[in-house]
Amino acid sequence: MDPSQQWQHPQQGQQPQYPQPGPQYPPQGQQPQQPQYPQQQYPQHTTQFPQQPQQPQQPSYPQQQPQYPNQPYSAQPYNIAPNSAAPYSGPPANPYAAPGPYVTPQPVPPRSRNRLVPILAIGGVLVVVLVVAIVVVALNQNKEPAAGPTVAASASASQSGPVDACLVGKWNQTSYQKIVDMAGTDIDKREGIGKVKMTGGGKQWTINADGTAVEDDTKTVYSGKDDKGRTINATFSGKTDWQIKTVDRKIEFAGKESTSSVVISVDGRKAGTINLEPNLDPVTYTCVSDVWRTQGESDDTFARYDKVK
Repeated sequence: MDPSQQWQHPQQGQQPQYPQPGPQYPPQGQQPQQPQYPQQQYPQHTTQFPQQPQQPQQPSYPQQQPQYPNQPYSAQPYNIAPNSAAPYSGPPANPYAAPGPYVTPQPVPPRSRNRLVPILAIGGVLVVVLVVAIVVVALNQNKEPAAGPTVAASASASQSGPVDACLVGKWNQTSYQKIVDMAGTDIDKREGIGKVKMTGGGKQWTINADGTAVEDDTKTVYSGKDDKGRTINATFSGKTDWQIKTVDRKIEFAGKESTSSVVISVDGRKAGTINLEPNLDPVTYTCVSDVWRTQGESDDTFARYDKVK
């Protein structure tokens, strides 16, 4: 029925027409019946696929173990004689020989003893070398005291005139040290200098073979510090003529004429001038090659002169 006609009101005098009842549902508690549909038959496929080729079977072979004849035991490693033309028939049935009697091993000497032999030998050599070195040093020390007289003898032997031939030449004073006592001078009375250890150099000596000599002080400069810590400088000038001779390694002086003088300054300030007089005290000397030295009565007094070439 057309839904548009379900709710039309009837005309006057006509009975209303109701729509037909809808579907009927089963009572409560009863399962509804499932509709039954016709079963369809599906066509069966008859397509056949080609079969895979089968792998060929491996042939089976009978397993046979080689049969070896039982041979009696022989001392030979194989059952054929050496250099024989007979074919090889395989190893003997019992390839291992019976063990022989047990032999007690001999003790091996420790290797440490063998190692001690070269060590002891090296130690002995070192001891011998050390002893020889000690003997050589001792001999050299014994010879050193004899070196002084030998040099003196050679110097005396070389002296044919009044002075040692080793002293002949022109010399430059390279080092000097002496404790100078200023006591008794006018400068000491004014400045109170006292004793000063002086060091320096610059004096030149010219010594001739006949014993005449010239002491040149034009370049001589000494300096030191007094007990008060002040710097004392002594600047020399002038020359002194000498007549000298050498006796038993000593220089003896005989003054002729001197024009030498010294200017004393304290901390750079001139304190005064002293005119020098020749000192006639003998001086001990040593002369070797191009160097000669003088030595005073104490170790604080010495001088060195190098030959001018």
